[in-house]
Amino acid sequence: MKLLSTTLAILLFIVLSSCGDETSNEAPPPAKQLSGTAKMIKLLADSYSNIDPLSLEYYLNAQRAEQYKIKMDNSQTVNDQMTNKMYYAYELLNAGKNEQAIGEFEQLLQSGTQAGLNADFLFTVKRMLALSYIRLGESDNCIQRFNRESCLMPIKGEGIYTIQEASLTAIQLYEEMLNEKPDHYETLWMLNFAYMTLGEYPEKVPAKWLIPTRSFSSDYQVPIFKNIADEIGVNTMGLSGGTCVDDFNNDGLLDIFASSWGSSDQSHFYVNNGDGSFTEKSKEAGLDSLRGGLNTQHADYNNDGWIDVLVLRGAWYKKSGQIPNSLLRNNGDGTFSDVTEEAGLLNFAPTQTAAWADFDNDGWLDLFIGNESGQGYNNPCEFYFNNGDGTFTNKVVELGLGQLYAFIKGCTAGDVNNDGWTDLYISILGSPNFLLLNNGFNPETQSISFQNISETATAKTPIVSFPCWMFDFNNDGWEDIFAAGFGVRDGRVAAHLAALNFRGEATEGNPSLFINNQDNTFTDIAKKAGLDEAMFVMGSNYGDIDNDGWLDCYLGTGAPGFTAVVPNKMFRNNNGRSYQDVTTAGGFGHVQKGHAVGFGDFDNDGDQDIFTVIGGAFEGDVFGDAFFLNPIGDENSWTSLKLVGTTANHCAIGARVKVTTQNASGKEQVFHTTVSTGSSFGGNSLQLELGLGDATKIKSIKVKWPNRVHSVRVFENLEINRFMKITEGEAEVEYYEVKRFEFGG
Repeated sequence: MKLLSTTLAILLFIVLSSCGDETSNEAPPPAKQLSGTAKMIKLLADSYSNIDPLSLEYYLNAQRAEQYKIKMDNSQTVNDQMTNKMYYAYELLNAGKNEQAIGEFEQLLQSGTQAGLNADFLFTVKRMLALSYIRLGESDNCIQRFNRESCLMPIKGEGIYTIQEASLTAIQLYEEMLNEKPDHYETLWMLNFAYMTLGEYPEKVPAKWLIPTRSFSSDYQVPIFKNIADEIGVNTMGLSGGTCVDDFNNDGLLDIFASSWGSSDQSHFYVNNGDGSFTEKSKEAGLDSLRGGLNTQHADYNNDGWIDVLVLRGAWYKKSGQIPNSLLRNNGDGTFSDVTEEAGLLNFAPTQTAAWADFDNDGWLDLFIGNESGQGYNNPCEFYFNNGDGTFTNKVVELGLGQLYAFIKGCTAGDVNNDGWTDLYISILGSPNFLLLNNGFNPETQSISFQNISETATAKTPIVSFPCWMFDFNNDGWEDIFAAGFGVRDGRVAAHLAALNFRGEATEGNPSLFINNQDNTFTDIAKKAGLDEAMFVMGSNYGDIDNDGWLDCYLGTGAPGFTAVVPNKMFRNNNGRSYQDVTTAGGFGHVQKGHAVGFGDFDNDGDQDIFTVIGGAFEGDVFGDAFFLNPIGDENSWTSLKLVGTTANHCAIGARVKVTTQNASGKEQVFHTTVSTGSSFGGNSLQLELGLGDATKIKSIKVKWPNRVHSVRVFENLEINRFMKITEGEAEVEYYEVKRFEFGG
């Protein structure tokens, strides 16, 4: 047998050698060197393949379920078996395998009851079982039978479930649990929600557990903003992600870029057709295999007149978050190229937040990236200066920020002291926030520097902080700061806090609204302004929903857990004095996880519509994105401004604009705004879409450009309700026409 094997081996060698005789003298072809998009695709695949599912809190739930099943099957004791069965069922739930999870939890409840396990363990099993039924009901109704009113709180009309068995079972379990623990506020909230899905809220909710109906009343009446995402083709199912709203192909129509954070999820590029519909062009744009991305930020980094996109990755992955970001250059032909490495931005650190701004006012946009650090993993921030040739240089150490290690969840740039130099605000999850004042460009050192004024500025809260932005809340010409909370330090979940707030009980965890005192200090007026409830805010942004000239805000709320069926919130700015909750009146109270938000005038009718990415962190927490159509039109006056920099950066990020108007009675009003994409977890259009209230004419527009001489130009006696282009250095505005159309519905 050995001789036969040897003979076969020799024969095989001779055959293979003779087959290669014709090319045996030729050198093998060199290995192909990957670059650009192809290289990033490989880097991402390698990074994601190195992740240990058991090291994560979120995502890869199906893989974790399989590992816990193996542990469960190999358990040597009843206690170990039940513990691993609990984890197994929990991960099945998170993976979206609701019916399997129900079966496992029911077996666990029966076994635990028979074994006489302690009441707290059995309560936890009931809690997970009820939640599995809630998720089954959401899947059968909100996802499989989606309509405009699906998952909008308070649930009513067509949003009421047609398949009700899961909710009925959940109600039975929740009532049993509340009889055991009457003050379990998470369960109380979930009970009210379950009754709502059946159309039986408030009538059939036991009075002792009822969330008062007045809790869902709005402070001010606005018309319904219908969610038409399904009808216009932008409701792709996905997880949490980012969005950029802008005119990526320069045809005068706003398009949509949206990401989803899963390692197998591609970004989506929707092109506005100008007829009430969008066409997805992701494949044609070259985005097919560029997977993942929890957030996105857009800007024209190379001043070529085409808007580019930065995709941020690795957030919430902790030690496994060593996943590269992507800088996607807009090629001007409907495609994007990954130029991360050639631009000098390739790095492997978990992040979801960045800010584009021209910090040194040289006419080229720089980039700050805030990374996440935690126990056992430290990732310094990145501060890239634009070299003006398509490349960047990281100078975070030279700026004295190299030792800023924190769990950074948001950052925003703006000029808080009106000196013409862009400052930086950093939002941190679990410790005080930072405000860094830009000292300006020093000709001797040929660089800028920052001064940390966090202590004296009194703008450090919330301690558990997430998205943030700068804007002029009260139209006084000074940038204010909004910093949203993401829960409370004691760990109470979103449903628990919502139950307390909606019953009129105060908690911590509300946002901070810092009004600029014009002396490098701020005053937090959030509670006084009506932002007095704990909200787990994630995606968010500001805009003007009624064109009155005062900036409103949409807060995408939620948390990874499935009990976070809390409404996203819309607040109307009441003339710079307070915020009015208009969530229910406007139909904004989506209970699925609200992520990146983009305001923009998609149909060119003068008002701002809203696109928001909907979806969670767990593998099974998918949902379709939302598009809220603004029904107001041109009931109030407006103007739309496209600013073009020449010595300033081309897309004019950081330009300050003051608009002075006059109404029919001769009364003047002043509005202030800044060119920006808005929230750290959102992506507004860079064209300025300004409401002007009852104005009949624009007396003047004053533009302060973000360049080193801080040049100012004033334009007088301008028309309202027009699209205008203002180019730095030119003496006149340019009126231009755009295609206006109507969305169906």
